[in-house]
Amino acid sequence: MKKILSIISLFLIISCSSSQKVVKEAKCPKIYKNKYTEILSEKYETIYNNDTISFNEIRFECVFSAFYSHKVMFDKFGKWDKTIYPSNKKHPILVWEKVELFSNGEKYNVYTNGMEEWKHIYASVMVFDENNKDLLSNESTQKERLTNYFADLIKNHKTEKRDFYEAYWTTVDPEHWENIK
Repeated sequence: MKKILSIISLFLIISCSSSQKVVKEAKCPKIYKNKYTEILSEKYETIYNNDTISFNEIRFECVFSAFYSHKVMFDKFGKWDKTIYPSNKKHPILVWEKVELFSNGEKYNVYTNGMEEWKHIYASVMVFDENNKDLLSNESTQKERLTNYFADLIKNHKTEKRDFYEAYWTTVDPEHWENIK
């Protein structure tokens, strides 16, 4: 009898215990070629000399590749000028300096980034003028124009054009390039 009561007690304890299972909701239930689900204005934070620095970033959510912003800039302006490796990141931020986005004589510094993780992917840009003023801040008169510019580049980019990938991988990880070419 004691054995039966022990089994019943154990069964009641197990059945009444709360579940520890955590379900992560998918941010991107689907990814899109030459499209995105939404455009978000986010803060990109980094630490430099023990100071936290914050920049405005435009994110194109649920794109087919986190490299989209890198690739559209490469396709239009050629190879980037600098690579910046944030701590704990596998892929660098690519920087194009003094590019003329609108054929109006104004020069811009464009930083491209992206992130891929389980069920979440985005490509992003940060844009500054020649004096390093953040042009994606809410106070900027150019924010909407720049957002639309990069949205159009992503929507209209040529996926079959592949030269970016050779330039990227031979710079960032030549061994990986040798394996995939």
